[in-house]
Amino acid sequence: MRSIQSLASWRWCLLAVFTVGCAHSGAGTAAPAASASTVTEAPVAKAEASGPEARRRKEQKVRRLMALTGAEDAGKQMLDMMTEQFAHMPHIPKGFMEKFREVAAEQSMVDMLVPVYMKHLQEEDLDAAIAFHESPAGRRFLAAQPQVLEEAKDVGEKWGVRLAEQTLRELAEDERRPQPASHEGQQL
Repeated sequence: MRSIQSLASWRWCLLAVFTVGCAHSGAGTAAPAASASTVTEAPVAKAEASGPEARRRKEQKVRRLMALTGAEDAGKQMLDMMTEQFAHMPHIPKGFMEKFREVAAEQSMVDMLVPVYMKHLQEEDLDAAIAFHESPAGRRFLAAQPQVLEEAKDVGEKWGVRLAEQTLRELAEDERRPQPASHEGQQL
């Protein structure tokens, strides 16, 4: 049962980190706040300006939002969780952990996620998200995230273990049930 708990814990943490993306509040320079009138109601409401300058500006906003939401810290936490799980796995080759950390240090989770944010968020939405996260309510939201994620991890672990146990019980019941006779894939 311990392996099911470890798997549920690691997968839940990974999902929570990526889904919420707000593990810690970050510090950095302030970005201009967006007014309520600049936020679009629908994701495709307005076409964005294109070109290298517009792309650079949008990328800066994505990075600002990720800094505010603690994406880099979340990536480091995820790396720590993965290496902790790897350390408990049998048959890990000698030197794997050291080499894994070395390889991971050369790659930034933020750099890999910037294109994802840019693909799915319009600049107006980035402005609104930045404005929210820099507001008093946004700062309180960010400050609450470590506790929320910790409790969500516990809830997710328990849920995953319950689902795994139920699945194993149902599989065992299915094996005990007599199977109908069949001939070449057809039931008789």
